Amino acid sequence: MIAWLQDPGAAQPSPSGDTNHDPVAAPSPWLDLGTSPSATTTPPREHRIEAALTLAGLYAGFTTWTYFAWYRKHKPLSEFEWGGDGWFGPRTYAGGADKLGHAWATMSLARLGTEMLHQWGGYRKWTSTLVATALSEVLFLGVEVKDGFYYQFSYGDAAFNTLGALAAVTMSLSPRVDELFDFRVEYWPSKQYRRQFEGGNVNIAEDYSGETYLLAFHLGGIHALRDATWGGWSRFVDVAVGYGTRGYKPDPPDGDPAHPRHRELSIGLSLNVQGLSDWLFEGRSKTAKKLGHATFEVFNFGYVPAIMRRSSPGGPVDMGGA
Repeated sequence: MIAWLQDPGAAQPSPSGDTNHDPVAAPSPWLDLGTSPSATTTPPREHRIEAALTLAGLYAGFTTWTYFAWYRKHKPLSEFEWGGDGWFGPRTYAGGADKLGHAWATMSLARLGTEMLHQWGGYRKWTSTLVATALSEVLFLGVEVKDGFYYQFSYGDAAFNTLGALAAVTMSLSPRVDELFDFRVEYWPSKQYRRQFEGGNVNIAEDYSGETYLLAFHLGGIHALRDATWGGWSRFVDVAVGYGTRGYKPDPPDGDPAHPRHRELSIGLSLNVQGLSDWLFEGRSKTAKKLGHATFEVFNFGYVPAIMRRSSPGGPVDMGGA
């Protein structure tokens, strides 16, 4: 694989003639606009082996974590089981939050791998994107196959893994889409998970009671607004649609299927920490700017729902799933 990746290529956008009225901001606060798959500028030929080995180590570490989080204390089934834990039904084991979790995890790992191979390793953007996304998709397909021996193989999980992979490819190879949208998670550890963590539970991924998944639209991506005389504020504000569940997972203390649960669908405003990070570190620290931007491309902070609809399952839920 390393040999196949050897041909480098990268991209830098041609200078824009747009007038930017924000005296501090770059013409666009999104670093992703600095990499276009069709440009010809070549990045430094360095860190190729290091990038590939680091990515391999990341996958090895994640695979090890899945064993301790999902399989170590769970008895295997007598035979492989095909099935599904539903989609977004109110009585499914996670109320649908697990599906968005699958999409988000596949997308995030694919995007991390893409930037690691491209920006640090110096590999071509197209090649980095396809390799990193394929690796992420295969990893989570492998997890789903293993689930078939311990829980059940979920067609819904596999489908949302693929949706996450497609989102990663689209955002990595389409700077305009990446400039306008992000798919992020805002996470605050739930009280129930904090209790279980003290007992050795490392399955943070299924702390859905502390997670809200957000599709964010960057107001700063509207150039006419951002470049207006008083439009600089738009780079710090996103409009977002959020979805989360409360009380489904982690399992309630008594394991009661009738434990209070609800799903939350909302729309509101969120702080765009990417834009804030770019503004704070512009001309000060290139490394801090990149780290801040990359981190808050997939994680969120400061979401304030304006309209929220809650719905309860109306009966016992399926306590299975994985």
